[in-house]
Amino acid sequence: MSTYFRYSHEIIVRPLYHIADFLYKPWDFFNVVYNRLKRKRLKKSLKFCGGNVYIGPQVIIDEPFNVELGNNTCVCEFTHISGLGGVRIEDGTMISSHCSIATITHPKNSYSRITDPVITKPVVIGRNCWIGTGAIILPGITIADNAIVGAGAVVTKDVLPKTIVVGSPAKFLKEVNL
Repeated sequence: MSTYFRYSHEIIVRPLYHIADFLYKPWDFFNVVYNRLKRKRLKKSLKFCGGNVYIGPQVIIDEPFNVELGNNTCVCEFTHISGLGGVRIEDGTMISSHCSIATITHPKNSYSRITDPVITKPVVIGRNCWIGTGAIILPGITIADNAIVGAGAVVTKDVLPKTIVVGSPAKFLKEVNL
């Protein structure tokens, strides 16, 4: 009896998979083309965009006219960049997925947080840096050349050149040997 049910299930379900494939293939094609056009438009709206720049799908860049991306840079999927205060990412830098770069903050006084405008501070990421998955870079931070920020790190202070920082808040782990 189980053979009968398995066989009848295949008769009903198999054609449904083919119908779903037929319906979703045009949508998948449209989605790929749409994301490519969206990224191309985003690159054109940046303050500066160097050559050989990869911007992954689902990257959000607020106020892109204040964001500069150098040559050979990579901003991977699901990264959020708040560009209001200005962001400069120099040549050869890789930003892994799910990162957040913030350039705005609020006053510490609880009443001022509601009434006063936001405070903007620029973020600068040097040449040949690597920002690990899920890292958060707070406003006003400078990450020097050849630095590595570990996955999940919360960068609250400037990062020195050729160093690795990890943790929350990010702390010096060791120097990078080049």
